[in-house]
Amino acid sequence: MLYLLDANVLITANRTYYPLERVPEYWDWLIDCGRQGQVKIPREMYEEIDKGKDDLRSWLRNNKDALLFAEEVDGNMVKTVTARYAPDLNDEEMVVSAKTLS
Repeated sequence: MLYLLDANVLITANRTYYPLERVPEYWDWLIDCGRQGQVKIPREMYEEIDKGKDDLRSWLRNNKDALLFAEEVDGNMVKTVTARYAPDLNDEEMVVSAKTLS
């Protein structure tokens, strides 16, 4: 099973319970899980962290190969999901949503 991590999961872990410098075992475990294909970080979440200027950004850049979920977005799938969660979007809003995810 593959788990996709939100940026907030990593940001909160680093700021509170598992700071990189204090609990390196946690971060090593995430890298190992990434190499095994068990956890990945979607490109959008990766880019959110990459905008920062802290040690989490450096850690993620150093482990990009293990953790980045480098899949192409399927526009039809985006439309299907968007229609289920936001059925009242008009065509223009649907296109914006699909472009944002691609």
